[in-house]
Amino acid sequence: MNRKHFAPLAAVSALLLAGVANAGFVIMDNGGAPLSTVSPIPNNNDFRTDLIAAGLSQFNLGGSLALSADSLPGVIDVTAFGSEAGFVNRFTLGAASFTAPGSLSWSARSAGSTAASAGMVNFEFCALTISSCLNNAQNANTASGSFQSVGMWVSADGNTAWLLWDDSGSDLDDNHDDLIIRLTYRVPEPATLGLLGLGLLGVGAIRRKRTA
Repeated sequence: MNRKHFAPLAAVSALLLAGVANAGFVIMDNGGAPLSTVSPIPNNNDFRTDLIAAGLSQFNLGGSLALSADSLPGVIDVTAFGSEAGFVNRFTLGAASFTAPGSLSWSARSAGSTAASAGMVNFEFCALTISSCLNNAQNANTASGSFQSVGMWVSADGNTAWLLWDDSGSDLDDNHDDLIIRLTYRVPEPATLGLLGLGLLGVGAIRRKRTA
């Protein structure tokens, strides 16, 4: 390849990869104004030490989880880690699902994968024992009487989100350890290569135009 064409080609590739890297999970507010608050992991959370070891010392309450508008269609991998609960609790996201039959020790348990695209992540937690469910959109604010059932944390690169379910809502123990889920967002390799291919075609078109 001619060296004078390598620099713009590399620049286009870097921009495309940067776009993919900046996309991912975000915590949003549905009420039209900032409503979520940040809370430290409670001392009575049975998995506090494990969560801190995984990089979590706090989480957001009263928000909803979404993939940012610039996120490419991809896949979300679901992993369940632990449960300290008297209820049978279930997490569902598309084709992925995990049911915890009460308390479970801390360990990574694959719960499957599901297709994902930009917008709100349509997950649901259910306390099956009492037939009570909460979806992502309902976890929307911290007003008096609101659910505040799912604590959320997103990694700096946006590729990982942690969900900490409290099956009693904002009442009783309020320790957010009744089912802990990790979501991992990834873009399959063909999609990334397709983007790079479009960039290379653009560089080629510019080169041909200048040559003409």
